[in-house]
Amino acid sequence: MSRGPFFAMLLGMLAVATAPPLILLAGVPPFALAAWRLMAVGMILLPFCTGALLRDLKQLTAREHAWLWASGILYGLHFGLFNLAFEHTSKESVVVLLGAQPLMAAAVGAIWLKEAITRVMVGASALAICGLLIFVWHDYTFDAAHLVGDGLVLVCGLAIVLSYSIGRRLRPRMSLVGYLGGLYWIGGLTCLTIALVAGDTLWGYADDSWFWLGCAVILPTLVGHSLFHYVVKYVPVFYVNLTILGEPILALLLMYLLRERYLEFQQSSLSLLQLVGGSMLLVGVGIGLTAWRKPKVEEALT
Repeated sequence: MSRGPFFAMLLGMLAVATAPPLILLAGVPPFALAAWRLMAVGMILLPFCTGALLRDLKQLTAREHAWLWASGILYGLHFGLFNLAFEHTSKESVVVLLGAQPLMAAAVGAIWLKEAITRVMVGASALAICGLLIFVWHDYTFDAAHLVGDGLVLVCGLAIVLSYSIGRRLRPRMSLVGYLGGLYWIGGLTCLTIALVAGDTLWGYADDSWFWLGCAVILPTLVGHSLFHYVVKYVPVFYVNLTILGEPILALLLMYLLRERYLEFQQSSLSLLQLVGGSMLLVGVGIGLTAWRKPKVEEALT
């Protein structure tokens, strides 16, 4: 992996980690929040992506047009379901279940994209997931009432894995701005449709909510997610999703640091054991990315 995609993934992880606290601070209904985030970025990119998207669409086959729509719809569902999950489960459950995302990516990559599963991938995943479990061990309790929310976390994880996997196929055929324009608009319209059907309020928010919503548009969406869509052309989907595992740890750390300033984070805590678990996770991510940067090709397990 060249330095560009490597550092883009690290910067993307830092930017995306701001999403959970910004979601909580905004207090906007889930699919309305997702629609605003995606369509606002679509509007920002519109002057830059329109010509490129039209040129790209002329080169795509009918099947690839369908894949683009599928990728955008799955992308929008990921945003909406992730927001909705926070209303039906605990943040600790969200953290634990996000550990399934790189495993899903490894499976989808191997079956559909023919991307090899290596020993380093298995080892890095194991270390990162162990770190996740240690991080939430003190606070995590199984609650049958959270099963719906837990299921939403798994579904939204699978949705983003599939969207990235489709992007891995489409990005070599499309320009970056063209792909981003199509993805954000299709995803945004998907969430807008669901928001209207669900009766989510689309405006009339307090000034503070608009401010935090604006921050969610710029930092985790325009910067963070766009960087991941840039690297998916060059990096197997497993490594992209392994990097995203750093998001919940960094997000919870940020909420802990802001606990005295914002009421939404007053219950946030951070123990020595959590620091150990978080460090293990980040080391696991680092091992995976460092191994991928090496020029030699590992012997695959499959």
